[in-house]
Amino acid sequence: MKKSFFAMIAVCFSVLTALGGTPAKRTPVVTTLIIVRHAEKNNETDTTTLTPAGYDRANRLAQLLVNTELAAIYTTPYIRMRLTAEPTAKQKNLPILDYTPHEISETDRIISTHTGKTVLVVGHGNSIPAIINQYCGTQLENLSGYNDVFIVSILNAKASSNRYLHFFY
Repeated sequence: MKKSFFAMIAVCFSVLTALGGTPAKRTPVVTTLIIVRHAEKNNETDTTTLTPAGYDRANRLAQLLVNTELAAIYTTPYIRMRLTAEPTAKQKNLPILDYTPHEISETDRIISTHTGKTVLVVGHGNSIPAIINQYCGTQLENLSGYNDVFIVSILNAKASSNRYLHFFY
């Protein structure tokens, strides 16, 4: 009797788990955002292109990401952003998609669209810290250089205490 009781419990547990009746341990899903600022620009206008150093940096970004599988590439709709992402987009055979800076809902959309994948996001020196602060609970200030790379790991597509890696290229 004792053996059959435990066997019946095991069968019930298996059925409930299969039907979702019991909270099973969920495997964490990590979405990775690789976030960079646009490369060096010629001037302060919205229609500016990159300097020779900026084009070089855009090519170095593509080289940096040569072995990274990307699901998508997002930039804001400015020429300097697209020019920064273009070598990587060509290398990966991916289109450059637009997002609106300074709107966390846009970042939420990117994350939910590409959950569990890696995405390149090219942003502005004043919008990148807002994204990282929102998802990692940090207090980063505006960026002043063009060589920052942030790799943000977002667990289960939630804005909470996620982690990021910051390095320079």
